[in-house]
Amino acid sequence: MRHVVPSGALTRRSRTVLYGSAVFMLVGLFVFVIGFLLHVVALVVSSNPGFAQYDLVRKGLMVIGGLIIVISVGVIARALSWKRDNLVAKTLGDTIAEFYDDRFVFIRNVSRSTLPYMDAVLVGPPGVLVLRVTDARGIYFNEGRKWMRQKDKGDWHTMRWNPTEEAVSDIKAMREWLKARNLPDIPVFGGIVFTREVPELQVTAQNPVVPVLHTSEFSYSLQDNYFVKDRLEQQTVNRIASLLYE
Repeated sequence: MRHVVPSGALTRRSRTVLYGSAVFMLVGLFVFVIGFLLHVVALVVSSNPGFAQYDLVRKGLMVIGGLIIVISVGVIARALSWKRDNLVAKTLGDTIAEFYDDRFVFIRNVSRSTLPYMDAVLVGPPGVLVLRVTDARGIYFNEGRKWMRQKDKGDWHTMRWNPTEEAVSDIKAMREWLKARNLPDIPVFGGIVFTREVPELQVTAQNPVVPVLHTSEFSYSLQDNYFVKDRLEQQTVNRIASLLYE
């Protein structure tokens, strides 16, 4: 199995966003300075009938310029904090790599501008498998779309984090993304993978909407789902992997 991470693409995207944000910030600074100078050097006296409009314009320029600067700083901070890798997904990929040949491509830390962030995507002859990967500890119960976690005193509480809803959203987004690239009939599956084992983790699932997997039982748990049969030609597999990786 080919196990890759699009770190180069992420670095290029981060650099592009940084440059664009820097230019955007300069524009904001220029607008703010113009507004500030119109305060320092009043071009219209207060007794002039048009002073109210003049005052509104110079204040508006400062506000707009300030907003542009603040937004630019936020975007720059986001670009600098972009994850270059997902070590939890890397552990999963390293573990399952020996079980699959080079027809399969495991891409971790998938971050495309037109796709929501995805921990990992396995592309192979059976289709596209979108994965939510977590190293969470604890005792969990999943029924359908609902998730609950057992607290220290034994009480069960509905989880704010819902991996099933996230996985379903990822599947839909992947289908739309592929469709937009003239790949409308690609089978897309999903999975929620817990990397820890007993006693650190206990997960019980009943009629899950999205398969709930453990790293040690990855292939076995998907025998009646993703791995039932081959559905894609290798040329299509390579094309999808290239689109996700580039």
